[in-house]
Amino acid sequence: MRMRTQIFAVVALVSCLALVAGCVQAPIPTPADGAVRADEAADGTIVELTRGAKFVVALKANPTTGYDWKVIGELPSQLSVVGDSLESTAPAGVVGAGGTRVFTYRAEAAGTGALDLAYVRAWETGVPPERTFRLTVVVK
Repeated sequence: MRMRTQIFAVVALVSCLALVAGCVQAPIPTPADGAVRADEAADGTIVELTRGAKFVVALKANPTTGYDWKVIGELPSQLSVVGDSLESTAPAGVVGAGGTRVFTYRAEAAGTGALDLAYVRAWETGVPPERTFRLTVVVK
C-alpha cells in the first residue's frame, strides 16, 4: 500500500511540474547577430533585446480581405520603426492571395513595454479584432 502511495505522489508531482512548465513564458533569445524574428508562435511571450538590435515581427495577413495588422495604442518607447512591408507567399499573378506582414523595429532605449497588434479592417469601428498579438519587449 505504501508503494502505491509513493508512486501516486511521484506521478502527481511530475504531472504538476509538466503543467507549470507549460505555463512559464521563456524569453525569446537574441541571436549573436542581434536580429530577432517573432511570428504567431511568439504571441504572449517576452522578447529580450539589447540596445541597437533589430527586431522583426512577421504575421500572416491577407490585406485583399480588408484585414491587416496595426499597432494598438502606442508603440513602446523602447522601439523605433525601421520598416513595414508585406511579403507575398503567392506565385506571381495570383490575385487575392495572402502573405506575411513584416514589421521591423530597432531597440533604442532600455526598459520594458508591451507591443500590441490587432488584425482589423481599418474602416470598422466598435468591432473586435479578428486576431490579436502581444509581446512584452525588454531592452537591456
